[in-house]
Amino acid sequence: MELKESGVRWIDTKVNVQSVLSALIGAAVMATAGWFALVGRVQALEQTDREHERHFVAIEANIRQQRDDTTQKLNDIGGDVKDIRRYLMDNAAGARPDFKRWTK
Repeated sequence: MELKESGVRWIDTKVNVQSVLSALIGAAVMATAGWFALVGRVQALEQTDREHERHFVAIEANIRQQRDDTTQKLNDIGGDVKDIRRYLMDNAAGARPDFKRWTK
């Protein structure tokens, strides 16, 4: 048997099956861990999105309620102004007979 001495190589082209298998298993484990981490982050983002959606729906409902309350209060104020105007017109000097003779 003759051994050929080819010298020192910069890159070893021999393949070790154990190294290849351990590299493949390590890559599979890392890919699986990365996948589950990604799924966990997506679920956390979806949960946050649902919470924000509920929060904004509540804010919009509060704004609608406040708008309705403001409209109702403005209508009540308008009714009060009409009552005050009517009261002032009824009590004007020319409208009351007992004051009418004093104003002439």
